[in-house]
Amino acid sequence: MKKQMTPQMLKQIKSFWKWFEQNEMQILEAFTTHTKHDEVFNQLNRKLSYVSKRIGFILVGRKSNSEKVKLIITAHGYKKLYPKVNGMINNAPKLSNWDFQAFIQPNTNIDVFKQGIDKPYIFQDFELKTSELYFKPLEFNTFQKKMKIVIYLKNYKYHFDNDSIEEAVYIIIQDLIGEENFKKTIDLVQLAQLPDNPKSLVHLYELQEYIDLLNKLDRRVKIEI
Repeated sequence: MKKQMTPQMLKQIKSFWKWFEQNEMQILEAFTTHTKHDEVFNQLNRKLSYVSKRIGFILVGRKSNSEKVKLIITAHGYKKLYPKVNGMINNAPKLSNWDFQAFIQPNTNIDVFKQGIDKPYIFQDFELKTSELYFKPLEFNTFQKKMKIVIYLKNYKYHFDNDSIEEAVYIIIQDLIGEENFKKTIDLVQLAQLPDNPKSLVHLYELQEYIDLLNKLDRRVKIEI
């Protein structure tokens, strides 16, 4: 049965967007110039938590001043949160500087990753390029249709104690395969330093092919790699 939007939920959502409209230029400036970055985004997180503590957001930057900034509202694959995420997008204001999107959608164009011409994800104190990430499957659970994987990063040895890097990798994976697929399929993600010779590893942008392979396996066993 489809969950309906309650009056209280709608009130919380409209309150959030009212605050967002009043502060949109401050949020835009914090994102594009890092002015008062922590202060502004801590407040944005707090306001969003009034709608749901488990809903998150991702901002996708613009390459020029003429492009809009995309604000993605994510449920991190939790289906119970889908009505709230859809409710937020359905009630989002029309703003000239912003596009609003529900859920992290899978990226179907992997040619830019194969060519190594993808733009890096810029986080607060590090950058990651999808084309430079590799993975190795640890286990295929063909009964539950889930995988355990290790993700290899170039400079992980310099950032292993950064609390944000794991979340950043999760975002990149979800951007490749979609947040619902991530929640349904990936059981465990470990991070590791990329070795000097990664020939035995698989490009992360090929992860969907491995998921497709997993879904075709009929044996109800755990296959450890």
